Amino acid sequence: MEVWMKELGLAMNLHELGATEEMLHGIANGTIIMEGGYKVLNHDEVLEILKNSL
Repeated sequence: MEVWMKELGLAMNLHELGATEEMLHGIANGTIIMEGGYKVLNHDEVLEILKNSL
């Protein structure tokens, strides 16, 4: 699926979208954390996911 998505020209990570590590706190702060699902994430967990997505 990843090959197909790349063929379509889709970004595969935040870096390809132009995001930098300096932007991650702002992105995490703008993230709406909702109840429900398998696990409710906290701000630090969201930030860690964003860092891993660079």
